[in-house]
Amino acid sequence: MLGTLEDQRVSLEPIRRFPNDPRQTGDVLSWNVPTLWAEVRAGLRDVAARNLPIRSVSTDSWGVDYVLVDPAGRLIEPAYHYRDSRTSRGVAAVQARVSWPEIFAETGIQFMPLNTVYQLAAEPPARLASAGRMLMIADAFN
Repeated sequence: MLGTLEDQRVSLEPIRRFPNDPRQTGDVLSWNVPTLWAEVRAGLRDVAARNLPIRSVSTDSWGVDYVLVDPAGRLIEPAYHYRDSRTSRGVAAVQARVSWPEIFAETGIQFMPLNTVYQLAAEPPARLASAGRMLMIADAFN
């Protein structure tokens, strides 16, 4: 989307639309990060071709998505999709340690099995240990 501020009004113009189809590999549902990244870059090329004055660029995503990156900054695959079936294991793991009222009191978030806390609780410990950092997916793209 191209956002333009003029006369204190924001207008939005779609620049590039593309599908966001997760990958199903066996029993794992994951984001197709390489394709999404290629499409974001193509959108930036579309903007550049119009010779528009750009002051900033950012990405946005559904608020629960994250990626793990290794200490060198490389993506650790898979980038699990929030609808991956593993989240039910994460709910059970979290509920065994912290009650829902305690989580709600601290965060104010609605209970949804796809929340990041449950996704992270479903991650294999060795995979988490190999990560240099966790980034929300929009931050990883930025």
